[in-house]
Amino acid sequence: MKKTPLKRRTALRSKTRLKKQGKQPISRLQRELWELCKQLTRKRYGNTCYTCGKQNLEGSNWHTGHLIPKAALGAYQKYDLKVLRPQCYYCNINLGGNGAEFYRRMVQSEGSDYVQTLYEDRQKTVKAYDHYTKLIQDYQAKIKAL
Repeated sequence: MKKTPLKRRTALRSKTRLKKQGKQPISRLQRELWELCKQLTRKRYGNTCYTCGKQNLEGSNWHTGHLIPKAALGAYQKYDLKVLRPQCYYCNINLGGNGAEFYRRMVQSEGSDYVQTLYEDRQKTVKAYDHYTKLIQDYQAKIKAL
């Protein structure tokens, strides 16, 4: 076996470290942004499950669910308050978000044009770091205003 020179090995290690450090700030922003989204959603819609109507949600039974699965959303909509509603554990986890009922209720309460716009917005692309930073500032201002 041929050994790689020492300089090359250290260069490879330092590049790896840089990549790991570069990913840390975005995950920190995402955690902070998700906490703000949960707070705003809960203040806006209360503690009633949006899909099944169960009331008095609290603790680990009080989730924040997406109309469109989070994995299918880009940075533009992943933390958008327009697609978030409170859900119980059963609807969000056991029923996988209860998408059909979520969609039906969203069309009923907000209108089909509103929901259609949400689905069209899935095509928008943004730079995640900049978008998340802006959303954090906006959401913090909204929380202070409530």
